[in-house]
Parts: sequence; C-alpha cells; structure tokens
Amino acid sequence: MKNKENRLIKFTQLLVKVVRKTRIRLFSCRKSKHTYKQYQHIVVLGLMKYLRTDYRGVIERLECMPEIMKAIGLYQLPHYTTINKFLQRFSRYRFDRILSHTVDLFDAGKCILAIDGTGYSTSRFSWYYSMRTGRQESRKSIVQSIATVNTTNLSIASHHSCIKWGHENTFFKPLVYAASKKLDIRYVLGDKAYDSELNHEWVSNTIGARSIIPVKIGWKNGTVNGYYRKLLAKRINCRIYHRRSLVETVFSMVKRRFGSTLQSRLPVQQNKEVGLMCVVFNVYRRVSMGFSYWLYMFSTRPNTFLSP
Repeated sequence: MKNKENRLIKFTQLLVKVVRKTRIRLFSCRKSKHTYKQYQHIVVLGLMKYLRTDYRGVIERLECMPEIMKAIGLYQLPHYTTINKFLQRFSRYRFDRILSHTVDLFDAGKCILAIDGTGYSTSRFSWYYSMRTGRQESRKSIVQSIATVNTTNLSIASHHSCIKWGHENTFFKPLVYAASKKLDIRYVLGDKAYDSELNHEWVSNTIGARSIIPVKIGWKNGTVNGYYRKLLAKRINCRIYHRRSLVETVFSMVKRRFGSTLQSRLPVQQNKEVGLMCVVFNVYRRVSMGFSYWLYMFSTRPNTFLSP
C-alpha cells in the first residue's frame, strides 16, 4: 500500500507556488534585515487560518513540523509579533491579486458565476449568555463580505469586504468584472438584491453573458420596466438559477472549515483576514479535490448545465 503525501504538505507547497507566481517583492524594504521573505510570511498566515489558530499558536506548531518549514524555505522561525506586524503593513489589495492567481488552479472553461453576500463575526460571544441576558451581537460588529463563486468547481473568483454595511448591488459590477478577467462567464446568477436594468444591460453588453436574476415587480401597479427586465420576466431558466444556492454552500464550507469569527480587532486587519481566508479556501479546495471528482466535474456537469 502506497503512502499518500500529507495534505498539509500539499497545501503548503501549492500555496508557496501561488504566492511566488504573483511576483511580490521578496522584501518590503531594501534596508531590512532580509531574514524572512514576504511570501514566507504570507504562507505562515495561510497556515494560521488553515490550522485555525492564532499568531503564537502557528509558530509553536511550526516548531514541530520540520517538513513544513522546509516546504516554506524557513530555517529559523520568526517571532509571532513579526507575523502580526507584517499583516498590518501588507496591503489588502495584494490579497485580491493573490486570489486572482488561485483561479488559475482550476479549469478555465465556460462557467456559471453566482454572487451573494455573507457576514463574519468579530467577537466571540457566548450564545447561551446572550440568550439569558437578552443581549445580541450588534450589526456593527459584523464584517460584510460579498463574493463571486464559480459554481462549476465551487471556487471563489473575486470578493470584497467592508465594515460599513451597504447595499450589495454597489459591488456587483466591480466583482463580476474582476471575475471576467480570469473566467469565461456564460451566466451570472444573483438574488433580487441585484435586480437592475443597468446590471442586466451591463452584463449582456460588457461581459457578453446572460444575467439570471429574479425581477422585482412594482408593488403599486404590478408592472416591470426595462427591456432586459421584461425579457427576463417572461422567461427565466429555473434549472440554471437553482445553482445560485451553491454560493451559500461555499460560504458554509468556508465558515465550517476556517471559522465564522475573525481574530483581528482592527477594521483594516479584519478586511485583510477575510481576503486571506478566500485565498486559503481556494488552495484548500484544489488540494482536497480528488482525481475522480475532478474528472467528473469537468467532463459531465458543464455539458449538462451550459447547453443552450
């Protein structure tokens, strides 16, 4: 019986390749000590989310993992405060750049894109205590995250997180456009929050795809306005639209595997942590996909749902 390679080692090696592919500068400053490279810090942060621990805990675990240290290229471990300070000065938009490179790990065929939003808690409150005292978590302590998901392989294509809650329709065009740079989109799925004549027209003319979003009927006269909204109201492909629920599946997978509570306390750090979590999930998703499942996903299912 052959010994299979450890999944944690596979995850570390693949994360190193993805981060190195983004061509991030090896050192943040030319006058630094040049002891640790920036991609090594990012991989350590990814392992922190993968192992569901904190800054101190990931350094303590790496001390007992010489093979993981060898995969990262570390011969001595940094202090846990070094990892925290690196995350403070690292730009959140660079995590979006790394996330775009993780999309290349999956098949680049025609896909069905779904968009939706969720929230991450920022405080570890006790549900039993809040129920007994009548106190519930306020909306300000929840980070809003909006993501686009490739429903073919359940990977995150683009995302945006913010502390101040706003309407999800504001981020529809930027996220779908960012996903279109890496994916060949056939359909764009969303709930009624994204219903807008401008969105339907923009998806059709700019992206070259078809938007399947339920139309909100006017509550006064019960009419539908707009050319694209009228076409969609007459005929909507429910068989394809039902795949929008897979974006909720991805959110559930992320929260069950990496937790639904953010460890960072500063709002800027919390947004970076959500971006890091999306990167880690895509790499974890690619490693956990077996060969038989990979062959099934990209040989039969696209022909079933993308046929006209």
